[in-house]
Amino acid sequence: MNRKIRNSLFKLHTWLGLHLSLFFAFMFLTGTLLVAGLELESIGRPDIWNTIDKEKRTASFGMIYDGIKETHPESGVFLMIKRPTPWFADRTFGRTGWGENVSFWTDPVTGTIVGETRPNGFREILRDLHDTFLTEKRAVFMLVSATSVILLFQIISGFITYRRFWKGFFRWPSHASGLRAWAGSTHRLTALWSAPLLILTAVTSFYFLLGSLGYEGTQPQPKPPVPRETVLPANFGSDLIDQAEAHARQALPGFEPFIMFLPDKPTGSFGFTGHVAGHSVFFGPSNVSIDPVTLEVLGAYTPSEVSGLAYWKPLMNMLHFGTWGEAYSMALWIVLGLITTCLAVTGALIFAGRLAPEAAHLGPIRRIWRGMGWTRWAYLLLMMGIIAVAVLRFGPGSHSKTSAFAVDAPPSVVWMLMHAPLRRDTPLDIELRISEPNVETVSIEFNGNEVQSREVMQTGETAIASFQLLPSDMENTIVAHLQKPDTDTRTATFRLGRPLW
Repeated sequence: MNRKIRNSLFKLHTWLGLHLSLFFAFMFLTGTLLVAGLELESIGRPDIWNTIDKEKRTASFGMIYDGIKETHPESGVFLMIKRPTPWFADRTFGRTGWGENVSFWTDPVTGTIVGETRPNGFREILRDLHDTFLTEKRAVFMLVSATSVILLFQIISGFITYRRFWKGFFRWPSHASGLRAWAGSTHRLTALWSAPLLILTAVTSFYFLLGSLGYEGTQPQPKPPVPRETVLPANFGSDLIDQAEAHARQALPGFEPFIMFLPDKPTGSFGFTGHVAGHSVFFGPSNVSIDPVTLEVLGAYTPSEVSGLAYWKPLMNMLHFGTWGEAYSMALWIVLGLITTCLAVTGALIFAGRLAPEAAHLGPIRRIWRGMGWTRWAYLLLMMGIIAVAVLRFGPGSHSKTSAFAVDAPPSVVWMLMHAPLRRDTPLDIELRISEPNVETVSIEFNGNEVQSREVMQTGETAIASFQLLPSDMENTIVAHLQKPDTDTRTATFRLGRPLW
């Protein structure tokens, strides 16, 4: 290549490297931790670790559902996953009686509960930090994904400007010529060794960018189920779940479902996801939809029926998150991820030293900070923004509101709103929202004991009665007696269950 072009590419490579190296170091480090995010989060939870062989994991979806209901009868379930990884128990995403999302972990043989975890754990927070700087905004995700173009340019320009790079795979850096020469040698060596991961990261991130722009491809859609008035049919239970699973297996010969979706609205259906013999796992699972009332197969398709960019999504996820070879690929991705983090840091150190020679007596971090020039203030603003979002999302008073519905009255009549989740030894403020007309007072009965009577405040079409209670360590059952002027009383029973934490 023409030397002038090569020099121009080198200058642009170094300029981008200086100003974006800390950004890429942050993305590489958080991405590396995210590969084992759930494992790091679960270090102190030995009950949910389970390395039993796949063939011995005999708990059906019905057994899992029964195990959860036996321990938490007031809870709701919306997603069950068998063997989320080879070293964990089965995981079910559900909702407590007071409306808080929670993960139930069940024994893969008996289906009994072995543990519960909060929804916003280390892995979820780290993922939001990596994807959107905790903002959960699509626009931020698009901007972060768009840097894949810059990363791809850095890879290509690096190979072009590093002449005869294939000779440098085993050229170990030396400290003899000083810190800057060592950093340059380390930068080139780590770039060569991490190049496969860097290329895959750039390509898969660009794929995610296309998805965020709406280029998602198409996949077959199931027929709508028979209309019903309730989310789940009256005979819903483990027997119905097992029957639905049997119909799903018949729909696709060789189908082995490992995920089951439960409907969250009256127009929803049962969904089963799994692998079919003869279809590569690298292009995703097969899916079957079942009508909850008639158990009719509403749709069944394999990965070969998916078209466009959607066909490549499972493979892109596996390559990006390092799950294509389970534990072996995850370990490889973690090692390479740490190397790429070192690559970004040494890149910043090299060119910060070049642009700030007067800071040669300072430490590496201060030299990088001075060498970045105006970019450091952009990083400072970004850091302040992340801290502010973190305080808003996870600071004091940041709990999401939760709600509970009566077991003997429709939600259109009465329901409860709580500004904080149910916790042991923590008083809980509750608002009883009432749509029933002409209710004047509410008598609250807690675990069989009358606690207090409250006047009703009318706000538009909804009346509100506020009260407070101290949760019991056992079951927490609230009975609200809605009293009208004509002595007519309506009762609403709420079963919150026992506190988990």
